[in-house]
Amino acid sequence: MGVLGSLAFGPVAAAWGRRALAQPACTLTPEQIEGPFYLDQARIREAISEGKPGVPLQLILRVLEASASCAPIPKAAVDVWQCDALGIYSGYEGAAIAPRHVEPVDDKTFLRGTQLTDGAGGVRFRTIYPGWYQGRTPHVHLKLRVGAEAATTQLYFPDEVTNAVYARAPYDRHPNRDTTNARDRFLGPIADKSLVMWTMARDGDGYVAVATVALRTS
Repeated sequence: MGVLGSLAFGPVAAAWGRRALAQPACTLTPEQIEGPFYLDQARIREAISEGKPGVPLQLILRVLEASASCAPIPKAAVDVWQCDALGIYSGYEGAAIAPRHVEPVDDKTFLRGTQLTDGAGGVRFRTIYPGWYQGRTPHVHLKLRVGAEAATTQLYFPDEVTNAVYARAPYDRHPNRDTTNARDRFLGPIADKSLVMWTMARDGDGYVAVATVALRTS
């Protein structure tokens, strides 16, 4: 993957990322609810934290065809959005959780961004580990566009990693997480949860998370 070759990505994490993606899974990734806080901003950028405090996290995605070919999909637009360490989405501080999209209440843009996949279907974002909010286990939202086709999903983190992160500042200012992976109402119905889980490794003071997203483009 081209995204694994940049100087900003440490050599140990880069080598681990290459191993994690060496045998891609081409099973169709389950689509999931977009949620109320998506904003179609097309902010093309790799670093999305905008100085928000939290445990450093690098997200590496590979976008492939959900077919026997397992072909990489170049130039796919990948939007990501997530909450901050205290469970707040940019644009929606103080807004109530709703089942469908709601209009933003401010013009903040932290923890949102878009990248185009490279020739190997790869893309990377530099962010922070997401916090939690009532009724949800921590997750990152993704919307992927290939031509006229679009797919939306969410990717989740191992509980043991989340527990370790949430013992640290600033996450410890928002204690008593009320929902684990086993109790999340959107993750629960997915039969093969490995299709929507990040594979995690330590990366210095933070983590690197790798996932494959498989799409049908025709």
